[in-house]
Amino acid sequence: MPAMSLWIILLETAIHTPSPHNVQPWRLRVKNELEADLLIDTARALPKEDPTGSFIILTMGMFIEALSVMAANHRHQLDYELVHPPDWYARAILDARTQEFLPFAGLRLRADDTIENNHYDRSLFKKRRTSRLALLPNPVPAETTAALRALAAASDQRYEEITDATLIERILDQNTRALFHDLNAPDYHDEITSWFRFTDRASLRHRDGLDYRCMNTSRPTYWMTARFPKLLQLPLARSLMARKYRQQLGPVPTMGMLAGDFWAPAQAFATGRFFMRFWLELASRDLYIHPFGNLVTNQKAAQWMLEETKVPDIWLVFKIGYSNEPPKSHRRSVEEILID
Repeated sequence: MPAMSLWIILLETAIHTPSPHNVQPWRLRVKNELEADLLIDTARALPKEDPTGSFIILTMGMFIEALSVMAANHRHQLDYELVHPPDWYARAILDARTQEFLPFAGLRLRADDTIENNHYDRSLFKKRRTSRLALLPNPVPAETTAALRALAAASDQRYEEITDATLIERILDQNTRALFHDLNAPDYHDEITSWFRFTDRASLRHRDGLDYRCMNTSRPTYWMTARFPKLLQLPLARSLMARKYRQQLGPVPTMGMLAGDFWAPAQAFATGRFFMRFWLELASRDLYIHPFGNLVTNQKAAQWMLEETKVPDIWLVFKIGYSNEPPKSHRRSVEEILID
């Protein structure tokens, strides 16, 4: 198989890598049969919500890991070399005023017949997705919890679970408070709602962002929340919307947390490589997660989480469990990812 064709095959799977708000910030320039350049599209960064750049850099680490996993499945080693230290990108993303393609890493493929296939095959990338559907009552098996903790510990991360129903409800309430607050912060609101896709036509045209199909809410509610966030500050409307949002979440028997070095850009990149495998491991065990980002990006909520859980350095909080198969968000095509 020509190596150029292999790049295309790797990308056909890697484009299913998750990213915050499904922004898909990666671009690839194929140089020759064995080499390619990976770039960050600054128009697909989130400078207002992610001022440290940590989540976009995490995403780039996930994308490289996706390419690496798939390359191994084709008996190839993927080597990479970052063009700049990770913290350089955090500054460059914040400073960008127009769309730029920032060279992130040089990639090189090496044939290696000694590589053994891993159990993260192509199907898991397509199976893996966020589920905002109600979780089934089945608990996460103890054996699975132990395996996820071991996987995290191997990358100097920490995985913890919460099953106490009272604490889970308090966490969900805190998430609602943080979400409603952040939607009324102009920078946060304008940035996140620019990624809202309210119709099938918009979803198919952009093939990115937060598709209404995947949000487990009605289009009118989704649209109203985006267009009239001040309603979330009025006592009666706030109470009604909070109750509706909680009903949409459904039963939450288990919540998970990932904690460890993350917020410094260099650590975010390494954490991204771990997180890609963590999410594939979940998919291999038929588990879904739904991250609650506001619990870590909202400073007040993050401090509350630390005081309540006594777990330091939490960088992701999510509900975890089994659900019916949720809708899958659209992805940009390989042709759109490639640049000359």
